[in-house]
Amino acid sequence: MKKYLYLLTVIVTFSACHRNDFTVTGNVSDAEGKTLYFEATQIDKIVTLDSIKLKSDGKFTFYAPKTEFPEFYRLRLGSSYIHFAIDSTETVTFQTSGKSFTDYSVEGSEENKQIQEVSKAGSLLKNEVDKILSNTGTSDSIRIANAKRLLNALDQYKKTTLPIIYGNPKSKAAYFAIFQQVNGNIIFDPFDKEDSKAIRAVANAYDVYYKGSHRAKQLYNMAIASLQAERQLKQPTLLEQAKEASLIDISLPDIKGKQQKLSDLKGKVVLLDFTAYQTDYSPEYNILLAKIYKQFRDKGFEIYQVSLDNNENFWKVSASNLPWICVRDEASIYSTVANLYNVKNLPSAFLIDRTGAIQKRIASIESISGEIQKLL
Repeated sequence: MKKYLYLLTVIVTFSACHRNDFTVTGNVSDAEGKTLYFEATQIDKIVTLDSIKLKSDGKFTFYAPKTEFPEFYRLRLGSSYIHFAIDSTETVTFQTSGKSFTDYSVEGSEENKQIQEVSKAGSLLKNEVDKILSNTGTSDSIRIANAKRLLNALDQYKKTTLPIIYGNPKSKAAYFAIFQQVNGNIIFDPFDKEDSKAIRAVANAYDVYYKGSHRAKQLYNMAIASLQAERQLKQPTLLEQAKEASLIDISLPDIKGKQQKLSDLKGKVVLLDFTAYQTDYSPEYNILLAKIYKQFRDKGFEIYQVSLDNNENFWKVSASNLPWICVRDEASIYSTVANLYNVKNLPSAFLIDRTGAIQKRIASIESISGEIQKLL
């Protein structure tokens, strides 16, 4: 009798200890002897909360205190991850394998099923980006094919995630989708017109439902930065005030990280071109530039092309075999340089004479040959 009373006491005490906890449990087959980590994915760092050395049955259970607002976590086995989110004392159950850890099933949370859907879309995008990065070449056809493949891959990712974001912008899955990255580059750019709409939708929802949380503040700051960028582009610029008479110098890194200064090209006729390779017009546009460059490069002509792409990988792939100077401003449309040159649409180009003075803004790249010939 005393034995049973003791067991009952242990069970009651155990239950009381975890009354305000959430539970993450499940099974990882084919992983005996491996260590499974339970980690918190904070805004600025990853914190290990617990770990377990898996036995032959692969069972695991983790507990953690519930939080006031939704928080994000992950299970890690080696270099593979399962991402999920918690906002109550719920129990979430995962079933997976050590051989294919990210191919898992999840029960107990519909939102974590959506997070799984976002994760799968992100993995597909990363795989496609990696294939594109390995498929470099010097021909225009290869560059155009790579650009189209990447645009298509991004479109496919957003076709999966945008319904989740707009369907329930206050959801944990919507937040998770907004902050996904590929090779260190964000997918949803706060300075892109269409992407910023999705970000603001989630920011507004979090401000209403989770006001005061650090993630709501993070989203709010992103939304404000996006709005400021749009307003800044509408302000009169120094270039307008100077009536485009003098050169505003630019110093930005090329694909090898070397700083390239526009003023170093003094003595040549220069086409200063602001563009974004992550656009539909870019492949054909660069083919036109290539014809112009080939025609005049031996006569003292150079192109200084400034990319405002938010995706560094995309820029590097697209610019890797272009013969002219290609630099990138990582600030994207929040670029101070672009603002100074009154760039409100892409592409935007300017002709600079041998003295370093801006001669004119180019309205049509197709009719530029005559203007270049005059300056040469």
